[in-house]
This record gives sequence, C-alpha cells and structure tokens, in this order.
Amino acid sequence: MRWDKNIIKISLFLLIFSLSFFTSNKQNIIDGKGSESFQIDNILTIVTTLDTTTTTAFKTHFLETPQAVNLGITDIDFRQATTEDGWKKLLQDPSKSVDLAWGFQTDYFHNLEEWNLLKPITNSTLLDYINENIPDGICGLETKHYNDSELVWFGTAFRTYGYTVNHDFLDTYGFPVPITWEELASPIYYINSDVNSIGMSDPPLSTTNTRIYQTVLQAYGWEVGWSILTRMGANAGIYPGSVSTRAAVVSGEVGIAMTTSSYGFIAMRENTDTEFIIPEGYAVIDFCDISLGINCDNQEDAEAFLQFVVSPEGQAIWLTEGIDQFPLNEPAFNTTLGQTRTDIYELLMSSYGTFFLYFNYSLAQSTLEETVYYFHDTIVVEHTLLQETWGIMVQMLRNSTINSTYFVELVYRLGALPENLECYDYDIYYGFPCPSWSNFAKEKYQTIIDELTRLNEPQETSTSIEVTILLLLTISVVLNLRNKKKR
Repeated sequence: MRWDKNIIKISLFLLIFSLSFFTSNKQNIIDGKGSESFQIDNILTIVTTLDTTTTTAFKTHFLETPQAVNLGITDIDFRQATTEDGWKKLLQDPSKSVDLAWGFQTDYFHNLEEWNLLKPITNSTLLDYINENIPDGICGLETKHYNDSELVWFGTAFRTYGYTVNHDFLDTYGFPVPITWEELASPIYYINSDVNSIGMSDPPLSTTNTRIYQTVLQAYGWEVGWSILTRMGANAGIYPGSVSTRAAVVSGEVGIAMTTSSYGFIAMRENTDTEFIIPEGYAVIDFCDISLGINCDNQEDAEAFLQFVVSPEGQAIWLTEGIDQFPLNEPAFNTTLGQTRTDIYELLMSSYGTFFLYFNYSLAQSTLEETVYYFHDTIVVEHTLLQETWGIMVQMLRNSTINSTYFVELVYRLGALPENLECYDYDIYYGFPCPSWSNFAKEKYQTIIDELTRLNEPQETSTSIEVTILLLLTISVVLNLRNKKKR
C-alpha cells in the first residue's frame, strides 16, 4: 500500500509538472467570464522580399489593431525569399501554410498565377474596401490584376527609378541638371579618368541598377540602349552595389547616381544639396503587390491584413523614414505621419505629369543574363580602356581635332554590339567574364584609340619624293628664266 501511494504521488507530480511546462508555452488569455484559459499561438505567414525595417513596422502596427486583437493574431512570420524559385517552393508546399505573398516583384506574381499558386480575393466587403482605398491605376499603369473578373493581386505602394543629383557637384563643374537618361551619355558629363560625374553599380551586385539598365534598353531599343549605357559607363565610376552608389552622390564624390526613389529620399535627408530626379520621357514604376497564397490556412486573418495595408493608417507606414515609398492611398498624407512627409507628397504630385514606361517583365526576364553580364564584361571589366577611349574622343571633339559627324560615327562604333550575345552557360553561372564579350569590347575600344592616335600624330616635316622633285623642277625653271633675262 505504501509503495502504491508513492507511485501515485510520483505520477501526480509528473502530471502537474507536465501541465505547467505545457501551459508555460501557451499564451494566457482571460475569457469573458474572467476565468483563465489557454490559446495556441495564431501566426500569419507571409512570403516577401521586403526588408526587415518594412516588415517590422507593418507587423508592429498591425498586431496593435482591434482586428488583429479580436482575431487573436499573435505574430506574423515573414519568410524572406529573394528569388522567384524561393517563392514558388514556399507557396506550393501545403505544409508551409503561406497565407500571403507580398513584394516589389510584379513579374513573380504573373508567373505564380500561371502556376496556380495564388488565390483570388472573393470577399465582397473586402473588395469594396480595396476599391475605395486603392485607385485602379496611376500614371497610366494598372494597380490591380484580374483573372476572369476576379481580383488576384493589387499594389499596396510603389517606387520609381531615376537618379539622385548633387547640386553642389554639378555647380562646381558647370553641369546642367540632366532630365533624361540619354543626357547622361553626353560628352558634357565627361571630366577625366580620375573624376567621374556619374555613379553606377555593377549589375551582378545591384538589382536596382539592373532594373535601370533594363529600363534604358526597353525605352530606347536594344542597340541604341546599349550605346547609351556604354557612354554612361564611360562617364561613370562603377560601385559594388546600390548603397555605395548612393553614398557616392551624398558625399559629392560624383554628381549623379542611379537610385530608386526611396534611396533618393534617404540621400536628400543625408545631404540637403541632393535631389531625386524622375527622368522625363522614360521612367518605370515598380508596384509592391500583394495576394493570397493558394495554401492560405488563415483566410480571415489574411483578409484582415489586406484590409489594414490599404487603410490610411496602414498606407502611412510606407512614409516612415527608412522605408520612404509612395503610398497608393492619398489620405495617408492626412495622417499625423503623412503630414510630415511633404517631400514624398510633392514628388508624387509632380510625377502625375510624367510619362511612365510600361515595363515588359517577360522581356526583361528573357534577356536578364545578357543584360547583367554583357554590361559587366564590356563596361565594368574593360572600364579603364573604355574610359580611355571615350576620353580621347571627347577631348579631340572639344579641341576640334575631329568634327561632330566623325564623332557620331565613333559613338556608333563604341556602342556597337557583337553579332550575337550568346556566351558559355558556365561563365554566366559562375559570374566569370565571357571571353568573347570582353575581347570584343577590348578590340573595338583599342581600334578607336589606334585610329585617333594616328589622326592626332603631327604631320611629318620632311617632304615626299614627289614633292621634292616638283620643287627642284620649279627651282630649275626659275633659274633658267633669270639666266635668260641676264642675257
């Protein structure tokens, strides 16, 4: 009996210990009757490319809303995935239970829809709220995507691509403020090989700058676009990423730097002499889209988040310093935070008169490797020789050694493309320079240098044999005439 009592005591102790351990890992809540109960964590899962500054801000504000509290949402698990394949794997796996997809990757959304990995929004109340707060389009571009009249995804914010200028730098060198991409390729902005007027990033190290290069290629066409990019590269210093490129224009190391609008706003805070410019004629808008995932387990919770991100309060989060994106819901500027961001509001208002290019994501994706590595191999790898070639061309034009017609011919040859842009997959995959592209660039640059060097050589002072003979004959005739006069 005593032994049985000991067993019972031990069993009760273990049971109590287990219960205390179990309940300590649950969230304590108080029900309506004042008694204590326990609830399993309710977590919303979102796949995204947004940075942690942005996701943390949205999570903090959303979890404090009455909707999130009433639904018992305890956390948001943001699954960071920077590639389309990463999104695909997370969305197609039911065990991952991804509720929402959210990010500045419109091309991803098109492909995910084709793979049936996105779920249309069908809640009529939510649809009405979205339509009340998000416009159907902005600057001629659609903000919502439908499939058979069902809303599949919509934009929550947008950014644009352009360049940030340092007015002090431009004034120092007497440069005008450029208003188009093409102007950046002008010989006006060439200083010398030691001082660069423009800052650009090596495309394998910057998706932002890659998108800018793709924009130029789509805006001006493949051949003309590459000619422009080549000359821009000749006017530029090349930097290892978007952050260092922005830092160069803030410090005044360069006068113009390729940036997104958000990096432009950051630069303007860091240096009041800087200004973000949206290029006239050809600019691109990038929407931050959001959609339900096909394996959404918490639809009601996900719909609450969708409602929050389009509300004026949710939209105002985009205006937070360090996030600096354009909201799509203008009433966001009426919030307490929104009223402090006149810089974003003024640029937004001015952008309405800008022509924005319809960016072809399929074309950009199909030519991505060629764009990234042809730029890298011909402009970055051969940058010293490119700048030397461009410098000689510009100096000879400035001192009138060559005329503008010949200069235009040289410009065409400088930006000329090889017969095809195919390269070894091995080289592209590992990021090695493509021998054919690098050699092609090296040969065309050196050919121009050699040609201009010969043209610039001083003329020989010695006369040719033919001229010498002619002079001797002339002298002989003159002497004969003099002799006849003497007689």
